[in-house]
Amino acid sequence: MAMQVFADEELLRLREFPDINREELFRYFTLTPADIVFITPGRGVGRVRR
Repeated sequence: MAMQVFADEELLRLREFPDINREELFRYFTLTPADIVFITPGRGVGRVRR
């Protein structure tokens, strides 16, 4: 039997995207060089050139 964990108001809030400013947008959604290396091994920082 399923039970409701969150109240309706909480569900509405959880489903919304929070308001963020431009600085936060860049800070949280811009990949760092380390992120790029992690998602594309062999490219970016630490790449072995042959």
